[in-house]
Amino acid sequence: MSMSTMTERRRALLAALPAGLLLGTLAPVARAAQPRRQAPRVVSVGAGVTEIVYALGGQSRLLAVDTSSLYPPQALALPKVGYQRTLSAEGVLSLGPQVLLAGQEAGPPAVLRQIESAGVKVVHVDGDYTFEGVLGRIGTVAAALGRQAEGRTLADGLSSRWQALRARIAAAPLRGPGGQPLRVACLMRHGANTMAAGRDTGADAMLKLVGAVNVFGGDFANYKPLSAESLASAAPDAIVGTFDGTQEPDARARLLATPGLAMTPAGRNQRAVLFDIVLLLGFGPRLPQAVEDLYGALGA
Repeated sequence: MSMSTMTERRRALLAALPAGLLLGTLAPVARAAQPRRQAPRVVSVGAGVTEIVYALGGQSRLLAVDTSSLYPPQALALPKVGYQRTLSAEGVLSLGPQVLLAGQEAGPPAVLRQIESAGVKVVHVDGDYTFEGVLGRIGTVAAALGRQAEGRTLADGLSSRWQALRARIAAAPLRGPGGQPLRVACLMRHGANTMAAGRDTGADAMLKLVGAVNVFGGDFANYKPLSAESLASAAPDAIVGTFDGTQEPDARARLLATPGLAMTPAGRNQRAVLFDIVLLLGFGPRLPQAVEDLYGALGA
């Protein structure tokens, strides 16, 4: 058989094969030829942002976190870049990151601009104090890490749990002694001062999510030092105190000893709840757990 005859027969045979078979044969070769995208080296700033990275399974790319990133426990072993509001450009850049995930409180802005001008991609992980805000932050982090599929899976699971939780809270709302919505003060220690949470804060949003009323929500925004007279006048039915990391054995007793509390319904009934501040204010993937735990504690 001549060479030309063999070539013609080979062409005829290939033409007779189904197109799908040819594509299936060539597809592995094409896939192998495509370079695999390298996941970026990341610094994460913000407790909720770091929790999202771990929930997405992207922790292997973390170079460092900020000092507010206390959960999960594995994050404690990572190098720290300092407090989220007072970052140092030199400290961050010395680690050689490709991406800086910057939570809402990350700063100062001039430092973030300096980091970005050095060639680091600064991803602003913004969002309000809502469940929808959490889903938005998950989407932002997932896109930055190239883990969009994991982000969708995480969001779907959280949404199912959230819907069931909202129905449960609506069916059995928190009530005060007179049957009115439960009135709560959220207090935090800041050095020697006791600070109360006003409106436009994560604490205020958490109280709303469990169906409670922030007794200081109509008085001021953000956080403000609290006097004994102000607390007594606000007359909360319950108080929520916070601890950072590890709860001290006498923490509840010290919370109940807050000046002015004894003159309130919360003090007389010793209705006081202690809560991990990272869980309470993180607004990350543990938000459903935080709302469920706070709702249960205030309703006990």
